Order: sequence, then C-alpha cells, then structure tokens
Amino acid sequence: MLGKWLRIPAGVFLVPFLLGSALSISGMLVIEIPEWLLAISYAMLGWNIGLGFTRPILAHARRALVPTIVSILVLMSFSGLLAYILVRVVGIDPLTAYLATSPGGMDPIAIIAASSNVDVPFVMALQTARLLMVMAVGPSLARFVASRAIPPK
Repeated sequence: MLGKWLRIPAGVFLVPFLLGSALSISGMLVIEIPEWLLAISYAMLGWNIGLGFTRPILAHARRALVPTIVSILVLMSFSGLLAYILVRVVGIDPLTAYLATSPGGMDPIAIIAASSNVDVPFVMALQTARLLMVMAVGPSLARFVASRAIPPK
C-alpha cells in the first residue's frame, strides 16, 4: 500500500521486496519456502506458460523463427561472454556465472539454480539487480527509442 500511495513505479512489488530484503540481510527475518509450495508454484508457472500458446501465437512464431533463433544465439553468446568475464575476474564457477548473467525471467532461472549445484544467492542477486535496472531504465529507454522510430508508410 505504501508503494502505491507514494506512487513509486512498481511500488506494490518493490516496497515489500526491499523491506523483505533488508530484514533478511539484517538477520531479523529468515525466508524459507516449503518444498510442497515450490512444487505447486513450478507446476502453476509451467501451466501458465503452456496455456499461453494459441494457434495465432504459434503461426507468428513460425514466421519469426529464423530471426528469433539468431536473437537467441546472440543473447546466449553475450551471456556466455559476461559469464566468462565473471569466471576470470571474480573466480566463481562457470555454471553459477552463466545462470547469473542469463537473459530472461527470474522464475525459470530460480528453478534451474535451485535444482543445480550453484551459488543460488549470487545468481539471484545478479538476476534481481538486472530486473531492477530494467525496471528503472526500461521505460525511459523505450520512450527514447519510440520517439526516434521511423513511422510506417
């Protein structure tokens, strides 16, 4: 409610997130999610993604397949480069570095990290920092790009 009242962008998410983070870091709160709740959450996430596929979306995906694959390969290569830099500079293991720099949503990365032998707090800290930067810079960047876009003929 405070985030909405103060008109903080995404305040409904950010204020409780920052408050929970501060309490967790200070040791005043230990956040633990029961395994059964994680399993239900993963199943609901999968259903939500799967049920989003419709015939028009699949037809569009087929038309955009080649540019999409090229974009994916470029993003994976860039993430790999950032991970390589982290491995060399910070000295963490390659899988932790790659998951920490992977593009995409935090939820699938969290699932992969939780089921792998990686430094989960490090992965989630970098993913969270990326999310917060996108939320802070994204709207301004989108307005900038949209204002310079060439109008269709």
